[in-house]
Order: sequence, then structure tokens, then C-alpha cells
Amino acid sequence: MTQFSRRAILKQMGAVGLASAVPQTLAAQNPYAELDGVPWFFLSDTEARFLSAFCDVLIPEDEFPSATQAGVIDFIDLQLATGYGQGAGLYMKGPFRRGTLSQGYQAEMVPAALIRNFIAAAIEQGGDLAAADAEQREGVVSALSETEDSFGGAQGRVVFEELWALTKEGYFGDPLYGGNRDYAGWEMVGFPGAHAYYLEFVDKNVPYRAPPKGIGHIPGTNRSASLGASAMMKKEG
Repeated sequence: MTQFSRRAILKQMGAVGLASAVPQTLAAQNPYAELDGVPWFFLSDTEARFLSAFCDVLIPEDEFPSATQAGVIDFIDLQLATGYGQGAGLYMKGPFRRGTLSQGYQAEMVPAALIRNFIAAAIEQGGDLAAADAEQREGVVSALSETEDSFGGAQGRVVFEELWALTKEGYFGDPLYGGNRDYAGWEMVGFPGAHAYYLEFVDKNVPYRAPPKGIGHIPGTNRSASLGASAMMKKEG
């Protein structure tokens, strides 16, 4: 894999707010800053840019960060490099038949290969999504969600559902897994996270006003430790 700048990729996708300078005392808590200049676990730069464009159609920026700004690409990258991506827990022997979405994962290849092959085929057939304008991106993603056509060996709508699931998991899962940066997803839905006790609120039908806290919450900040950063440190150690 080639060396790259994660912050540069964010800037290319228009996410300048999070890609710009971070306060020095918090720099080590920002996954992009901490891993800047280090290769992705699985993705190439081209694949990361494609997924940034794709996922930001699914969760665009408004008063809350977009999917890319919230670290969803970091989350997907780590997932594809580990058990999920390698098909852990999936039955991967034949026969392989075209199933329905309600039947779960039916592809002949593990998720990492499924998504890699899809990106390569999508770029070959339609050009780089990252280079398209917003309207074109929305059209491509919308069409993919309904098509039975094959992209890299799998139905378009099957790949769409897989990426849509990963995007939601990365945006709303615990930040320990690399996404939901600064609790963006939890702030959006008003989920307070991994507080130890809710007993005093069980019988009260009112919002829980405590700020979000993840499993790896860093006291005194609005941030969580990143599993992705920790994993890279162990990899290099």
C-alpha cells in the first residue's frame, strides 16, 4: 500500500472542518491526525475516496457531520481488515444461489473481496465517484440500491445494502471501533452512551440530559479513545 494523508483525503471530499488543525492537546485523540501518513489497514487511497463519496450520499453533512467526517471510512477500513471482512462466522461453501435480502449474506466472496471488487467494477463502468458532482453521486447511489446488475460479481443492491449497513454501524456504533467521531451519531439521536447507571431515570419519560460517553471515553473531553489508533500502535509495536 502507498503512503497517504488521511486529512488530505478529507479535504478532497470537502470535509475541511474536521481536516483542519486540531487543538494540540487533543491531536492524539483524533484518529485521522494520529494515523496521518500511515497506510490504511485494508483500503487503497482510491477505494477510500470512493467510499467517502458513497457514504456521504447516505449520511450527508447538515447540522451534524457527514459519514466521512464522523470517521465512517476508518470504521469500514478496520472492519474489512478484520474478522467481518474475512468472512468470520459466515458459511462460505456452495451452492451459491441468488437469494433475497431477507436471507442474509449470500455472496460467494467474503465481504472484503465483495466491496473491493465492487469499487473496481463501479469505477471501470462509471468513472470515479469521488470526481462526480453531488447530483451525479446521488444518482449513482440511488440506482445502485435498486439494480440487479452485477458489479464485480455481486448484485448492485446487495452491495448497496452491505455498505448502507456498514455506514450506519460506523456512524452510530461505539467510537471505540473507529467511527462515531466526537459522538456525532449519538449527538444526532440523543443517545447518552455507556453511562454506568440509569436507575434513577427508569420511571421518568424525559430525555436523559447527560452528554454521550463511549466505552473508551476520555475523562474531561467529549471524545473516546479509538480502537483503530490503538490497533495501529500494536501493529507497529
